[in-house]
Amino acid sequence: MSTQMVRSPVNPEQLNLLQEVFDQACAEHHIDKASPDAEALALILVNSLQKGSGDKDRLAALAETLARSR
Repeated sequence: MSTQMVRSPVNPEQLNLLQEVFDQACAEHHIDKASPDAEALALILVNSLQKGSGDKDRLAALAETLARSR
């Protein structure tokens, strides 16, 4: 039996935060928003936010780390 973390839905304010962090990371690291790298970045950011990491600085740091490691 597996334990699954409950993820909360994303509200409009959080969606705006995600979009801002995503856009900034894509611009700074020249990531095409239609690329698989961008899709992976977006999924990880959404999952992190849903698991409780809703702080802009934490999300931006995560995006920076992910963008540099691609």
